[in-house]
Amino acid sequence: MVWQQEDGFSYSDFFVRQKIILFCFALLFFILSIRLFYLQIIRGSSYEEISEQQRIYNTKEVAPRGLIYASDGSMIVENAFTYSLLFYPFDQAGMPTDETIVKLNKILKKDIKPYLEEGLKTGKIVKLADKLTTDEMFKVQENKMGLNGVTLLIEPVRVYNFPEENSHITGYLGEINKEELKALSGDGYVMGDYIGKGGVEQVYDTYLRGINGGRQLEVNAKGAQTQIFNYTQPVTGNSLYLTIDPKLQKLAYESLVNSASGRGSVVIIDVRTGAVKALVSAPGYNGNKINSEDFNVYLKDKNLPLYNRATQALYAPGSIFKIVVFAAAVESGFDINETVFCSGHFDFGDRRYACWYKPGHGRVNMMEAMAQSCNVYFYNLALKLGVDKIDEFSWRFHLSEQTGIDLPNEKKGFVPTPTWKKAKDKIPWLQGDTINFGIGQGALWVTPLQMAAMISAVANKGISYRPYIVSKAVSPNGNEIYTHSVRENEPVNLSSGTWDILHKALIETVEKGTARRAYFPNIKVAGKTGTAQNPQGDDHAWFVSFAPADNPEIAIAIIVENAGGGSANAVPIGRKIYEAYFSEGEYENSK
Repeated sequence: MVWQQEDGFSYSDFFVRQKIILFCFALLFFILSIRLFYLQIIRGSSYEEISEQQRIYNTKEVAPRGLIYASDGSMIVENAFTYSLLFYPFDQAGMPTDETIVKLNKILKKDIKPYLEEGLKTGKIVKLADKLTTDEMFKVQENKMGLNGVTLLIEPVRVYNFPEENSHITGYLGEINKEELKALSGDGYVMGDYIGKGGVEQVYDTYLRGINGGRQLEVNAKGAQTQIFNYTQPVTGNSLYLTIDPKLQKLAYESLVNSASGRGSVVIIDVRTGAVKALVSAPGYNGNKINSEDFNVYLKDKNLPLYNRATQALYAPGSIFKIVVFAAAVESGFDINETVFCSGHFDFGDRRYACWYKPGHGRVNMMEAMAQSCNVYFYNLALKLGVDKIDEFSWRFHLSEQTGIDLPNEKKGFVPTPTWKKAKDKIPWLQGDTINFGIGQGALWVTPLQMAAMISAVANKGISYRPYIVSKAVSPNGNEIYTHSVRENEPVNLSSGTWDILHKALIETVEKGTARRAYFPNIKVAGKTGTAQNPQGDDHAWFVSFAPADNPEIAIAIIVENAGGGSANAVPIGRKIYEAYFSEGEYENSK
């Protein structure tokens, strides 16, 4: 019958559909099994680690940075401690009693109840107050019995002693920026870290920073923090010991800020090792206020207190460059007894070049011209030498190189050449350029640190050492983990006869010439003054020197900005430094 046939077709169709459905279920089960196998077996450990990371929350306790000491053991940079008050809602049931909250409100001068309620609501740690004074901290401790879940956290704060005078040596701390983080991320730095900015704080940051500690907290699925299950004690950073003599540093800084302009730089180097005994840039800044509103004041200050003049400011050397020209002439065989008549000016072509001494020095030889800093003699000498010879000796004295000191962002000087001028100005080098070059003017630029390094090489008759600030780094348990190795520079090669004549000329400059104010009857000082023309204002005053001339120990470079003559404004600072250095028994003890 028809209905029986239709029933057979329906029955057959049912089995076909059933097989398809069973196949789909089997396929889905197979796919699900493969996915579970991938997640649990192949990627199981990875997802377990991610899950664990999401379950664990780390709080950071900043490690105290290492201390910084001067050469006499006095502390230049230390740590103070400030206190923050935290509420751990999972530490104990409930919150502090109402009576305790009232007491805390009075101590902290704020209502902390909303913060406590927020902590209980979210299940997360809440900071109730920071930068508590010592008095506030003790008052909080007095109420400790009623402080359910409230904890004091000790946080280190950097303290700079005598901050202005040491500012460009120490540097300061600031929050790491994106560029710094990109460069330092491989060393374990993270966003929010505070790192050294400038000075040894920056250069030796990895030594000073220490290892942060903190607490590990367990977090539930809703993000609430449920318990503390691990605490790591912070590890204090390593301490640095500097070569700086704090007495000389203080004297140099005060002498500069009390000078005619209050701006300039002093660098003092031990010529026997390269150790920097003082490095001053005035005015300085207060590293204790650098992250406050005062920072904007420093940025707007026209005297540029954040600028390290010792290593970054470029000046024309003026007459102290005559040391190089003198050495070039003697080494080239020029007769030091040949005389030139100085009338107070020198005419060349259609231009007149002045001597600093308007009446004129009369007839002078090379030694006399050096002692009296006669420009007219050196105009003639420069023309006879020629630009190429002066360039050669400028390079011999390393005037276009960095000294390599362990401070950041050191600039190198610049020595002009005919090739440079042709490329820059599209005109050839002229004889007038050579005349200016011979007295340290024109496009010749140096830093005070370079001049200190140069006069150190002169003191040692060609031998000098790389200047350095940090002598060693010591771990918290007293182990030396870094010790500076004295590094000798490439020597300035001149004959012994040339060195002897140059030393004699520099001694006569102090005993009979422009640096007479640095003369001592019992200590031989050698030196050279300079007055450098400045297109932006008054002349700069220079003085470079070393002593004792017969057995050199220290070399000094001094510049006082916009102060005029070096004899009147830079030499007196040098005299004060020598008086302080030799009166403290250092000279006798070194014999």
